[in-house]
Amino acid sequence: MTDAPPTRPHPTLDAAVQHKRQALVLPLLFIAVGAIGTALGMLVVLHRPLPNTLAAVVPFTVILLIGVWFLNWLDRWEPEPPRFAIGAFLWGAGVSALISGVVNSLYLGITQDLSATAMYSAPLIEESTKALFLYVVLLSTRRGRAEFNSLTDALVYGGLVGLGFAWIEHIGYALSVETLEESTPIIIGRIVLTSYLHPVLTMIVAVGIWAGVTSRGAGRRLRPFMAWLVAVGLHFLHNGSYELFGPWGIAIAAVAEFVAFVTLIVLGVRSRRAERAEIVRQLPAMVHFGWITPLEAGWLADAPARKRMLGSAGAQRRTLHDFIQNTTELALLRGRLDAMPPGSHPIELLQLHGELADLVAHQRPVVQGILARSNGWHTLEARPGPSWGAPTGDGGP
Repeated sequence: MTDAPPTRPHPTLDAAVQHKRQALVLPLLFIAVGAIGTALGMLVVLHRPLPNTLAAVVPFTVILLIGVWFLNWLDRWEPEPPRFAIGAFLWGAGVSALISGVVNSLYLGITQDLSATAMYSAPLIEESTKALFLYVVLLSTRRGRAEFNSLTDALVYGGLVGLGFAWIEHIGYALSVETLEESTPIIIGRIVLTSYLHPVLTMIVAVGIWAGVTSRGAGRRLRPFMAWLVAVGLHFLHNGSYELFGPWGIAIAAVAEFVAFVTLIVLGVRSRRAERAEIVRQLPAMVHFGWITPLEAGWLADAPARKRMLGSAGAQRRTLHDFIQNTTELALLRGRLDAMPPGSHPIELLQLHGELADLVAHQRPVVQGILARSNGWHTLEARPGPSWGAPTGDGGP
C-alpha cells in the first residue's frame, strides 16, 4: 500500500469546528448597492394610491416567490450561500434595472423612437447588465468561482438575477399609469406574457457562461457569446414581435419563449438529478481515502436523511450544515476533475479540492458526536479513486 502525495499536513482536532472561508466584501458590497438601487426603483409606489400599489406588488411578488421556490428546489443538493443568492436578486432588481433604465431613457431621449428603444436598446443593455453579475461577482474572484461549480449553480444564479429584474420591472410598468383601471390590463398582460421572461433570458446566458467555463480553447469565449446572442435575439423578438410580424408576432414570440422556458426547466431537473448521481458516485472514493466513513456516506447520499440529521444536530447544526456543504462541493468538484482530460486540471481546482478535503476532516470529530445519537442509516462501502493530491487518512491508497 502506497501513500497518495500529500500537499499539506493532516488537520488536527483543534480545528474541528473550522468553517469554510466565504467571500464577504464583494457580495456585501453588491447587496448594499443593489438594495439602494431597488429602493430607488420602488419610489414609484410613493406616487400611487395604496390600492394601485397593492394590485401591482402582490401578484408580481407571488410570481417572484414561485420562481424562488423552484430555484430553491433545484438547488437542494448544494444550496448557494445566502450572501451570493441575495446579491444576485438585488443585482437584478437594483443594479441591472437601474443602469438599464438610465441607458434606455437616454436612448429614447436621443432617438425619440419608443419602438427602437424597445427593440434595440433594451435587449442589448438589459441582457448585458444582468450577465455582468456572473462575471463581476462570481467569476472575478477565487472564492466566487468556487461557488459557481455546476450547471445547477448557473441556472440558479441566472434565475435569481432575472427574477429580481422582472419583479421591479413588472411593478414599474404596472404603476406607470395613474389609475387602477389603466393598470389592470398592464398587470394581466404582463402576468400572461412576460411573468418569467427575464429569468429565462438570464438563465440562457448563464448556461452559456457555464459552458464556457467548462470548455477549452475558443469555446471558453464563443459559447457565452452565443448564449448572449440567443438571449438578446429572443428579447428582440418579444419586444418587436408585433412590429415584425403583425398580430401573429405575439403568438410566434410566445411559442419561442415557451419552448425556451420548458427547455430550461427540463435542463434544470436533469442537472439536479445528475448532481445527486455524481455525489453518490463520488462518496465511496471519499470513504476509501478516509475523509468520511461508510455510515456518513450513506446518509449524505440521501436528501431526507440529510434533513433529519440536521434536525438532530442541536447546537452543532452549523458545523453539520458546513460538513454537508463541504462534502457535497468536494464530490461535485471531484466529478468535474474526473471529466477533464489528463494533465489539464487547473491548479486552482486542485488547491480547492485539497482545502475541501481538509475541511471535511476537520469537522468529522463533531459529526461523529452527532452520529453517536443517530442510527439506522445505510452505509456506502469504499471504492478506489484519484485523490487529486489531497491528504488521505487510513483508507488512502
